[in-house]
Order: sequence, then C-alpha cells, then structure tokens
Amino acid sequence: MSAARPVLSVTALAVATEEDPRYGDARGSQGGDDGTGLFGGWDAPGQEAGGGLLTAYLTSVAEHSGLPLGRLRMLTAPADGTGPAEKALLRLGPPPVPQPFALVQAAADRDTLSAELPRLMQELEWPFTEDMGLTHLGDRGGATVVDLVSWWADPATGATVVVADQPLFALAGRLPRRLTAVALRFGGGEGPLHVLDWGEDRPAPAADHVYTGPGACGGWPALCDALDSDEPRPGDRILLRCGAGEHHAWVLLRRTAAPFGRRS
Repeated sequence: MSAARPVLSVTALAVATEEDPRYGDARGSQGGDDGTGLFGGWDAPGQEAGGGLLTAYLTSVAEHSGLPLGRLRMLTAPADGTGPAEKALLRLGPPPVPQPFALVQAAADRDTLSAELPRLMQELEWPFTEDMGLTHLGDRGGATVVDLVSWWADPATGATVVVADQPLFALAGRLPRRLTAVALRFGGGEGPLHVLDWGEDRPAPAADHVYTGPGACGGWPALCDALDSDEPRPGDRILLRCGAGEHHAWVLLRRTAAPFGRRS
C-alpha cells in the first residue's frame, strides 16, 4: 500500500436484501401526462397504453440503451417504503461519534419522487456531519468506495457508507431475484478488518480468503457470512472482489484480533 494512504479499517458490517423485487411494465398503466404514479402504483387496470410521462421516459431509456421497449421493466418503490439500504443501516446501528455518511448506488435512485439520500437523512436522524450521494457507479462501487473514504473521511472519526445494488431497469425474463445493500462503518487504526490495499482493473494480490459476488455489493455479503462463522482468523489476508472480467475492483483486508461490530 502506498505510504500516502491513510490507515483505514472496517469496524462494522451489515447486509440486507429484498427478495423478488417488483418490476413493472408502466407503458400500459400511465393514463395521462401529469406524472401521477410515476414510480409507484403504476399497475392500475383499465388504462390505455401509449401516453404519459412515464411512457416517454421508458421510450427514451430504450432508445439510449438499445434495450427493447416491449421487454423493458422498471423497479417500483418498496411497498412498505423501506428498501434494503435503510434496512442495512438499521442493522448496522447509529455511529458512535458524529461522522460523515455516503450513499453509493450502482444505478439511479429507485424512486425519484422520494430521493433516497435526503429521505435516509431525515428518517434516521443520526449524527452525520455531512452527506454525499453517488450514483451510477456500476458493479465496482462496493470496492471503489474505499478509495472515497480514504480521502474524504478523517480516520479518527470514520465514516458510514451504504452500498445499494438495485438495478432500476431490467428485461422481462431476466429480472433480479434479489436486491442487496451493504452498510459499512470505517474507522482508523488496527480495526477488525484492516485495509491493506485496493485497486481497479489490475491483478489482485494473493490472499488467504477470496470473497466474490454479483453486482456492486460484490463479496461483502459472503464475507459477512464468513465472519459470522469465524472463518477468517486473526492475521488472515482477505481479498474482496466487486465486478467481473476486465471491469472489476478489489479490496485487500487483514483480519485482526479486534472485536467486530454488529452485523446481520
């Protein structure tokens, strides 16, 4: 690791999922151009296809992405208003001291009528000193966030970060079965998971344990499960991967003897 990089550790980790998320075909449920039901409650029966703001939006997405409009589906807001990002944070718990907070998303906000970052800040009312929202980081966000924290946060106070992997658009027949969010708390010094190095699109170093997984959350959920089973022992080097192929990012960690924070 470069000597210029500050000493960082992951002191707590929590994971939350949403099974069988609902993706809707809004083309046939927009009955006017007033935006009503734009990101939720689209599926009212008896409305004609072909008009409305949402139809125009999906048409634009199809044109720019090359995805067929007839198969394009869009993620709806969660029925209870609480998505995986908030659930992961609640499992993590509030920070022990005031510190910054970052929301990192693989794609766009799930519900533009209720933007995720200000909603979380308002509902949690935790002692966050500042907040930052990053979207469209793709599958590498769960690892590149370490680089963000390295220059953004003071290791003495740490930072709280939640990585949300909830694709906004998908094709019929290839809809995600699960949405995932990982909440991480960073601190300084020799914490439970000491950060040794990180990188993108370059060979990763050797490690005693390697954890991978799909999407932006990558290997964090698998590492969380392993920590519950005490699989990585003090002194073990842990390689965590996010992304695949040439477009990947990784974090190299070392398990220490320090006790770990809450996780689920």
